[in-house]
Amino acid sequence: MTITSTFLCAALLVLSSPTWAIDIKVSDSRTNNYYMDALIWILNKSGADYRLIHTDHSMSSQVRKVALVQSGELDVMYAGTTREMEKQLLPIRFPITRGLIGKRIFIINKKFQPEYSEINNIEDLRQYSGVLGFKWADKEVLEAVGLEQTENIYDDIFQNINSGSRYYFPRGILEAYSELIDKKSTMPNLIVEENILLEYKSAVLFFINPKNIELETVLNEGFRRGYEDGSYTEFLYNHSLVKQSFDKARLDQRVVVAIPNPFFPEKSLMIPRKYWHD
Repeated sequence: MTITSTFLCAALLVLSSPTWAIDIKVSDSRTNNYYMDALIWILNKSGADYRLIHTDHSMSSQVRKVALVQSGELDVMYAGTTREMEKQLLPIRFPITRGLIGKRIFIINKKFQPEYSEINNIEDLRQYSGVLGFKWADKEVLEAVGLEQTENIYDDIFQNINSGSRYYFPRGILEAYSELIDKKSTMPNLIVEENILLEYKSAVLFFINPKNIELETVLNEGFRRGYEDGSYTEFLYNHSLVKQSFDKARLDQRVVVAIPNPFFPEKSLMIPRKYWHD
């Protein structure tokens, strides 16, 4: 092969390379997880040529996950948005579940269901304590209206409630049932509480390192395309975990406790209405 033909082949390889060629490091061990399914859907919709790399980082807290994204050991995470989160990382301002995370139902120990069935308003709910993961966005929202919360490691919360703790664990309606799928055989005392629907303004967003402009472009493009042709909302509402959650939650039969969220980030309040669940 001549020098000229060698350079020609090299040039053709460069020209034929994908427009997007990006490695994306994630860490999430749950097998029933809408957020990870949505991430893959968005990446595919963007048209990017990507490789998803599952790391083996142990996720003990959201604080640690943020630090890993800041250091580049992870490329993307999902979390309930707060002013602090939006200062630390770059938010992709498309609510992944169209704000359904703000419709909260509880994971409890089944022996306490009769007590929770007697709750009719926020005053009744104040007689109970909730438990959340460390540094989760919901804590200040719930405590602002007098709902006492404590913090624990995510996995330990399930263990403690299954062992007899009276705490309730507030989860989005798309999270509660899917989280219990993996725990049915090992934690038989866990159930989704049947009476209460706690509502407030909230959104789970994807967060990335502010320097990762390429990934920002890819994720925004995937969401943009998905909303332009209506395929993202179709994907969301037809996802098996979403459909099952709506069927099981019986939202129209629950006592609604609606509370304000004065801590919701100002810039995320400006997300257009078409991206929110009606």
